[in-house]
Amino acid sequence: MLSRCWPLGFLLLSLLEPAPAWAHGVEVSFRAVPAFEIEAHYDSGEPMGSAQVMVFAPTDPTAPWQEGRTDVQGRFLLQPDPSLTGLWQVRIYQAGHGVLVNVPVGEEFAQAERIPAGSPPFGPLQRGVMAACIIWGCLGTALFFSRPRQSVHAAVESPSVSGAPGSSQVSPSALE
Repeated sequence: MLSRCWPLGFLLLSLLEPAPAWAHGVEVSFRAVPAFEIEAHYDSGEPMGSAQVMVFAPTDPTAPWQEGRTDVQGRFLLQPDPSLTGLWQVRIYQAGHGVLVNVPVGEEFAQAERIPAGSPPFGPLQRGVMAACIIWGCLGTALFFSRPRQSVHAAVESPSVSGAPGSSQVSPSALE
């Protein structure tokens, strides 16, 4: 009986001891590289999540060097090639809205930390002027279309002039 329990005991004992994993290994390496985190937001402050991003290198501004999308917070991580110094163009657009950002890469641009892109928000004076222009335009349009219309025929017809060619009346001064 003891000879029969030996294999079962060995099996139970082997289950208690941790066994090496028989799977493929994973190696991870990392290095510090210069990168730029670009954040895109609408004027309302809402992030441009999943917006299309196209990156153009300074050496070829017509062909995209990298294409991608922003994350849900409107962020995109740009890791340009440090050997290509100059202004990198990053185009971010979504649903008809877009912006073009010039990102400086190189030693001569090392002091630039944050470069504002896009237009600054409108101030109270600008908003007031825009509102006044819209109201003025609407009022002018409404007044234009609310005026009484003149008949086209009334403006064309005019009384006949004496002595004009084609008139049958002869003025007394013409007879003298």
